[in-house]
Amino acid sequence: MMLEEDSYLLEYLEKDIEGSKKEIKEGKGLSQRGATAMLLKGMYNHIRHLDEKMVTKEEFNLRFNILENKFAVLKNDFNFTKWLIATGFVMLAALQSYLAFYMRTQK
Repeated sequence: MMLEEDSYLLEYLEKDIEGSKKEIKEGKGLSQRGATAMLLKGMYNHIRHLDEKMVTKEEFNLRFNILENKFAVLKNDFNFTKWLIATGFVMLAALQSYLAFYMRTQK
């Protein structure tokens, strides 16, 4: 959200920036005032962008807890899958043993 004071500042900086662009096109180079105005506008835009993305500690903790819960669910799913695979191997081994015993007794 831009404050009224911000718009005044940006208008002021924009005038200096436009003047500097004109001077550069005319081959006069970049003045200290123009460079400062460009730098300030860039810094302002960067800070405003960061301010839009900023979250409170409570919002961060909530997001972190949600993510932590998702990983816990994923870990449980992975553990169940490991158990299922291990159980499948045990059942295959038991079936193989049974078939080997059955084949010996049929001879």
